[in-house]
Amino acid sequence: MAEHGDDDGMSDAALQPYRGIRVLDLAQGLAGPYAAGMLAAMGADVIKVEPPEGDWGRLMGEARGGHSTMAAPANWGKRAICLDARSDEGRGVLHRLAGSADLVVESFRPGVMARLGLDYPRLAALRPGVILASISGYGQDGPYAKRPGSDTILQGASGMAAMNRGADGAPRRVGMLAVDMVTGLYAGYAMGAALFEQRASGAGRHLEISLLEAAAAFQMTALLQNLMRDGQAGTPTTAPSGFFPTRTGMMALTCLRNTMFEKLCDAVGRPEWAADPRFADNRDRIAHAETLHAELAAVLAEGDRADWIERFNAAGVLCGPVNEYADLVDDPQARHLGLFTEVEAPGLGPLPLVGLPGAGLTPDRLRPDPDLGGHTREILSEAGYTAAEVSTLIRAGTCLERPTY
Repeated sequence: MAEHGDDDGMSDAALQPYRGIRVLDLAQGLAGPYAAGMLAAMGADVIKVEPPEGDWGRLMGEARGGHSTMAAPANWGKRAICLDARSDEGRGVLHRLAGSADLVVESFRPGVMARLGLDYPRLAALRPGVILASISGYGQDGPYAKRPGSDTILQGASGMAAMNRGADGAPRRVGMLAVDMVTGLYAGYAMGAALFEQRASGAGRHLEISLLEAAAAFQMTALLQNLMRDGQAGTPTTAPSGFFPTRTGMMALTCLRNTMFEKLCDAVGRPEWAADPRFADNRDRIAHAETLHAELAAVLAEGDRADWIERFNAAGVLCGPVNEYADLVDDPQARHLGLFTEVEAPGLGPLPLVGLPGAGLTPDRLRPDPDLGGHTREILSEAGYTAAEVSTLIRAGTCLERPTY
């Protein structure tokens, strides 16, 4: 495949295996854009293609001026072009861009790529060896293929909400876009493997990643445990384990082995618990988890969180604070590791962003989340259009340059 882009002076510490790879990102929302964003963070030239109304993710979460807290982290490091693919001229531009792409990412419902003339057989004829990553709610075929899918709907369909039942037994949505995020991670992993194969053999392929499959894979251990325990949702894998109140805030605590439980018993001044047959091993403790947790909670509620954490850490018992997000941003260990980099996000102001773990590149060294159509002229010029042709496309409304959002 062709090489794209020049050396931009990135340090050797940054993991940039996708330098020279061009990705055409047609996806919207979070899962697909996040997957493509992972490639951008590791050197790929990612071109985000949006319709005149923009990626709907730009309006999700805290949204200002066509940028949002959902879209910004997923689109950092990309360039953006805005075009109307409903017209023949717009599809022509899209086909020309696809003709130079090593990988195309899309999240349309099955059938849309065929209507655009970019289903995999035609895309591969246009660009031999290309990789197409299709991200959908339920897959490219089957009884649910035509259904739209979203994070909330798939949390329900995948059993995630049932696994996360509240004390009243009602299913609860996990309080973040868990299915979208994990789908993006699995898609990024699959695309990386396909690019490795492409570089080795020149072969392309059509990757099909569904939110349903990703949610099921993500929950595999919980799913197996649930099925083997006759559908008991939320059954713990170890006890004691969970979140407990103290005088000065909530803390997390878990015991993985009998020896750790014995250390906990000594640390809280209840050595008799270790000798109690109800708590003899993990299976027994799980069977009596409600009783054990109640007794432990009563003891922990009498002390301060910092004191308990210090005591448990000294004893070798797994524990930690239950933080709010603001606590995490200011956490001493997070600061030591440089987890957050404050960057000026277009439309949103200063934001603490986390880089891609392991890539060694902080977000401040990448392009910021692009404006809608922010690089339209630049991308069209690179695709071989003359200045006059670019102006004609923009005047006709086929391509747009920073339209009012």
